[in-house]
Amino acid sequence: MQKYIHAVTSSTLAWAGNIYDLVLITYAYTFLNKILGLSYLDLTIIFSLGLIGRVVGASIFGKMADTKGRKIVALAGTAGYSIFQILFAFSTSFPLMSVFRTIEGVFMGAQWTSGTVLAIEQSPKQKLQLVNSVVQSGYALGYALTGVTFMLMSSDLTSLEGYRIFMLTGSLPLIIVPYIYFKVTEDFKPSVTQMKVNVKDYSPYFIRASLAMSGMFIAYLSVFSIYPDFAKASGFPDYYVGLLMAVANGVQGVSYIIFGRLSYIAGVFKLVYVGIAGLLVASFLSMPIISSFKDIPIMSAGVYLYAFAVGFWPLISGIAASSVPPEVRAFLTGSAYNIGAVAGGVVSAVIGGIIDVFGMASLPYFVDGIEFASLAVVFISMFTWPMKIENRA
Repeated sequence: MQKYIHAVTSSTLAWAGNIYDLVLITYAYTFLNKILGLSYLDLTIIFSLGLIGRVVGASIFGKMADTKGRKIVALAGTAGYSIFQILFAFSTSFPLMSVFRTIEGVFMGAQWTSGTVLAIEQSPKQKLQLVNSVVQSGYALGYALTGVTFMLMSSDLTSLEGYRIFMLTGSLPLIIVPYIYFKVTEDFKPSVTQMKVNVKDYSPYFIRASLAMSGMFIAYLSVFSIYPDFAKASGFPDYYVGLLMAVANGVQGVSYIIFGRLSYIAGVFKLVYVGIAGLLVASFLSMPIISSFKDIPIMSAGVYLYAFAVGFWPLISGIAASSVPPEVRAFLTGSAYNIGAVAGGVVSAVIGGIIDVFGMASLPYFVDGIEFASLAVVFISMFTWPMKIENRA
């Protein structure tokens, strides 16, 4: 087996575990609201802290990955977020949950920053976009598995013990750590002269990558960070919520690979523009304002379309990674991605406040407006991307 296959496989699985741990709590919002008395604002803040911690992790561990190697950071990140998921499962107070969630987020940032670059750098250059899309399909795999877990264990979310078992499933990525250690090899050679990362030298790329990622996270999390509860409030049965999330994210994972393959035929920028148009349509179907659209088949179709259209997302990471030299690649791509995650987390917390003040039924009016504004930012960032390595399609 070619050595890059192990790097791609481990990075994809570790990223799936990363996302699994990130979003698993969203299925327990109703339970935690009733049992622990946490408001939706409290719960979305806890969710957001995981995303905020990622920026710290991307900054600290991104620089370490650029100087010490990608593999050691991938090991630390995967083990770290798994261990702190265990601690999070046994915490029941808002302050303690917040601390553990933030630290878990730091290790999540470490894993993504190192894992993605590790896979890309070990792969043949002609397969860069495809490999990047395969690794990022781990996002959809992880999210889909949360839906499967919820289908199997939704009846257990009636007691604190059941909730803890549900959350402890997030520690399973520890299994991946020995695989990374023994099977993944790395030919990492740090620069002979120690290079100081100066973001100003790459500011045109960094700014646009950060804006594009922020827009994508805001758009995506405005829908998916709250959709399990929104669907239940809209009359979706519990089992169907889990099925919907599992199937939609399966579609998303396949879409990542399809968009990655299409990038060799059509220009990557054209694919980004098509994807943005699809997301705008899908957002109005999945969270409809028009009353005649408010039924399970139409809303489900909107979720599936959204999941497919978002398949262009990894292409943005690939564009950023191929536009800067290896010495700053992990730092720039990781930081831009995780800055975007913070922006999405902040908006998720705002949505929690909206639910507390205006109720769940009002959510489509706010979300659809947020979708239009955030996707406009993505479009402008990509349309004005400075041409260096990538050629505009």
